[in-house]
Amino acid sequence: MKKRIWIPIVVGCIFTALAFFIIARIIDMAYQPGAVATATSAPEDTETKSTTESETDAPKEYVSPVDFEALQAINPDIYAWIAIDDTFVDFPVVQRADDDLYYMDHNSDLKYSSAGALFTEHEYNTTDFTDPVTVIYGHDLRSGTMFGNLQKDFTNEKFLEKNPVIDIYLPDRHLQYQVFSSVPYSPEHILYDRDFADKNVYKDFFRQISKIDDDLATNVDTYSPKYGDRVLVLSTCLKSDPSQRFIVMGKLIYDSTVDGF
Repeated sequence: MKKRIWIPIVVGCIFTALAFFIIARIIDMAYQPGAVATATSAPEDTETKSTTESETDAPKEYVSPVDFEALQAINPDIYAWIAIDDTFVDFPVVQRADDDLYYMDHNSDLKYSSAGALFTEHEYNTTDFTDPVTVIYGHDLRSGTMFGNLQKDFTNEKFLEKNPVIDIYLPDRHLQYQVFSSVPYSPEHILYDRDFADKNVYKDFFRQISKIDDDLATNVDTYSPKYGDRVLVLSTCLKSDPSQRFIVMGKLIYDSTVDGF
C-alpha cells in the first residue's frame, strides 16, 4: 500500500523536473549574447569602414616640389619652373610686367647676365598657362645651359624615342606637355599677329609646322594638337643661323588640378 502511494509522487517529480528543463532550454535558446553583440557591433564596423574609405578617396592637396615662396622673396617675377628629364633644362621661368626684354640680359636673381633667363612676354601670355599657345624664350648658350642643348637634344633620335615630356611646376599645380614637334623656324614672332583663340588661325599654324621639310625637323603626328589643346613652345636661336629660330612644341597632357586629365 505504501509502495503504491510513492509511485505517483516519484512520477510527478520526474515530470516536474522535465518541465523545468524544457523551460530553461527555451530561455537559453532565446537569449544569445553573440547575436546581440554582432547586431550592435555591425553599425560601428560599417561606420569605421566608411570613414576609412572616405579618407582614402579624398583628393590629396597639391604641394609644389619648388619652394616658390623662397624664390619670389628674391625675385617676385619668378612664377613657374620648367624641367625636362635627361637635359640641362631645370630652371625658373620669369615674366617682367613692364619690360619684355629685361630677361634677355638679366638672370632670375635680377643680376646682369648675358645668359639671361627663361622668360615669357606679358604682352602676349598670362602666367597661368591657360593661353592656347604659350612661348618660353631662352638663349642658345655654348655651355648647354638655358636652351643651349635644346636643338641637340630634340634632334637626337634616341632621345626622341623616349617621348620626352616637359614639366611645368606652378605654386598651385603641375602641368605636363608631350612633345610633338621640333623644327627650325623663321625669326617671325609667333604670337605677334596670331590670335590662337581663332580656330582657323590655330589649325593653319600647326598645319604649317607639320609641313616643314628640314633635316632637323621632327613632326610626330601621334601627339599633334587639335583645336582646344593648350600648347607650349620653347624658342631659341638656330645654331647654324642665329637669325633663325629653333622651336620645340608640346601639347598639354596632364594638369594636376583636373580630375581624369
